[in-house]
Amino acid sequence: MKTIPQFNTWQGLFSLVILLLALYWLFKLISYALEQFAKRNIANKRTILAIKKGLILFKPVALFLILLNFISINYITHTILLVIIGVFGYKHIKNYLNGIFLKINPLINQGAVINIDIYKGEIKTLLPFGLILNTEAGERFINYSNIEHNGFAIASNDTRLLRQTLYLKSEDKTREQVLDILFDNPILNYEENPTLKKAEDNQLKLQYTLESGATTEALIAFLEDKNITTNLTNNTKS
Repeated sequence: MKTIPQFNTWQGLFSLVILLLALYWLFKLISYALEQFAKRNIANKRTILAIKKGLILFKPVALFLILLNFISINYITHTILLVIIGVFGYKHIKNYLNGIFLKINPLINQGAVINIDIYKGEIKTLLPFGLILNTEAGERFINYSNIEHNGFAIASNDTRLLRQTLYLKSEDKTREQVLDILFDNPILNYEENPTLKKAEDNQLKLQYTLESGATTEALIAFLEDKNITTNLTNNTKS
């Protein structure tokens, strides 16, 4: 009786899992180090965003490699097992994959204001199988498959692509600290480098361009959450 050929071993699968985990945490560490210690500039900002988006894709790719290695240990038995799991878990798998595609959208981020079917609100948390939406009626959990089915729209205004000005003031933060906070906001367009200069009455003058689909209201809400007050005009002027 012929034996089923084996292309891999459990030890090989274990080694692959350890390698993928090490790579994942290495990229997490690089991202953390850039955020905490690297000089805040456009190149680093783009690198951090690229790593974060890459980590979102890394998980399903790593899982796919692990499953291929799992199958190669015993390709008939393990394939049948995975097909059975896939049949019963199809909805959850589809929902998770829909979430991956939504998360790599540059406008789908925590704090973005979004319209989903009958709901409108601010994204509070992005979870593996859905997001928490902060609406006027309270928090709502919406799974990614519902978003994919019903579609969504990012709240926007007609001036989102223009260079805009906002005056900022903070009692406990320096210009450099405010600039660091701004670099953590995903809705600013870094193709058009935002500038932050000193203005009258201890204010800071921010000139910026928003990502397509983003709103000044969302930026103001983000800043106020960081205890930074905002004005559309310099309040020292008559």
